Amino acid sequence: MRIGAARTTFVVGTPDARTRSIWLTQLVLTASVLITAILVMMLQPAVFGQWNFLFGTLAVVVLTMATLAVPWSHLPAPVVLAVPFADALAIGLVSSGTDLRLGYLWVFPVMWVAMHFRASALAAMLSLIALILLVDTAITSGSIAALRVFVVLISLTFIGMTAHLALRRTRSLRRLLSRQAGRLTATLGRRSDQERRTMEILNGIDTGIARISEAGAILAVNDAYSRLYGLDPLDPMLPARSVEYTGLRGMPIPYSERPFSRATRGETFTDASVWLFTAEGEWRALSVTAKRLAARGDEDAGILLLVHDVTALTYAQRERERFTAMASHELKHPLTVMIGNAELALELDDLPPRTRERFESIIAASDRMLTMTESLAATSRRGFGGRDEVEDIDLRRIVLESVASFRATAAAADIAIDVRVDEALPIAADGFRLRQVVDNIVSNAIKYTRRDGDVRVRAAVERDFVVLTIADTGIGIGPEDLPRVLTPYFRAADAKDKAGGTGLGLGISNDIVHAHGGRLTVDSEAGVGTTVTVALPLADAPVRPAQRPEEGSA
Repeated sequence: MRIGAARTTFVVGTPDARTRSIWLTQLVLTASVLITAILVMMLQPAVFGQWNFLFGTLAVVVLTMATLAVPWSHLPAPVVLAVPFADALAIGLVSSGTDLRLGYLWVFPVMWVAMHFRASALAAMLSLIALILLVDTAITSGSIAALRVFVVLISLTFIGMTAHLALRRTRSLRRLLSRQAGRLTATLGRRSDQERRTMEILNGIDTGIARISEAGAILAVNDAYSRLYGLDPLDPMLPARSVEYTGLRGMPIPYSERPFSRATRGETFTDASVWLFTAEGEWRALSVTAKRLAARGDEDAGILLLVHDVTALTYAQRERERFTAMASHELKHPLTVMIGNAELALELDDLPPRTRERFESIIAASDRMLTMTESLAATSRRGFGGRDEVEDIDLRRIVLESVASFRATAAAADIAIDVRVDEALPIAADGFRLRQVVDNIVSNAIKYTRRDGDVRVRAAVERDFVVLTIADTGIGIGPEDLPRVLTPYFRAADAKDKAGGTGLGLGISNDIVHAHGGRLTVDSEAGVGTTVTVALPLADAPVRPAQRPEEGSA
């Protein structure tokens, strides 16, 4: 025997449905005949010895073996009829000439023909059985024989017709269900196409859209919403990577007060303003609206969350306010000069009446222009100062959080920050606005401090005030520029060379502090450093807006 020779492998194919049905039906009949034969052999051996009984039993067994060997998948369907008709003849031999009434075995071929073939085949099967019974009746005399033929034929006909009609109904129902399934599949396909087109449209717009169930689960979000909030496209229910704040670089919004949480509680609102710090490190101004969706058909009620990115609009508004403030400031000085010169001219004794009248007209028009300019300046400053909501807060927390947010920037510039805030600092104030003040002062201290410099932050309670002091070892401010540092848009020459900016920061901070009844002072020496001191009333102290200093004072 050669080592490594290929071995022949025989693979038996899986029979088809028709072959399995033929095998199963024939095997059930054969099992019934064999069990009957065994019982007859045990109880009535004389019947088992009759040639027709023995020959009919062997015929069923041989026919079954032939059925298992024939390749039915390659033969036409009418050839299968030969098997039940041959079974009927074999059963006729088994039941002939005995008192055992074994004609019940004809139920198997009758059911087979009734369930798998037409009514004509069933009629032929019943005719064959009737012929067998007539021959048996002719051989076996007796008045009961004719009644037996009638009862057996009626029973088999009833069984065959019932099975045939039931199968027809089953086939009709199957075809109906198949057509309905086809229609449902087509409808589902159309709906899926509509949903896909709808999502393509929603994904093509810049407005973030989220559909939320009444239970608080996210049902669907578009690409704009996922992009803004940094959601996982595969699982939008995972926590968002973007964080919502009350304002630009303000305080984080508590989770229970965020627009999404409010919507999950069933609240509806319009144009709720939040600032979003995205996963990419960008600040985005958002306008959020929540609308209720009514239940329709098989869809439950829910909430539709609409998120509009209004960052560009917000910055445009601020730029307009900046331009208005700048224009009003630039107009104020020449108008003041015109009024002053006109008033000096009116003090001359030899001034002609006609000329005096003209100077008075110039003064009146300039006064109106100056009033309009001051009105524009006041309007533009509403976006910079003031306070919105006053509550009892701890200034210590704001200071520590602000310093913590700038530590990375300071570390990158090798600047050390020393913080000493050892006690609670209770004040009644707008936390968001005061965070702006602290952020602006700390940012300036780091921005204008040289490498390897220091920034010292101190805060304590002094009588009825909370005093915050932020000192740096930066470039400082010269004595000629110090009186003007709180003027909007003013920047010293050294500051322009050191870093960029608009010159609005300290002016805005001064407005916010004064709106809270406090005061802001700046002490500085060129080349040595700058110290900014903020004093705010304690929480239990009366809060009165402080008298605003004249423009140009510290």
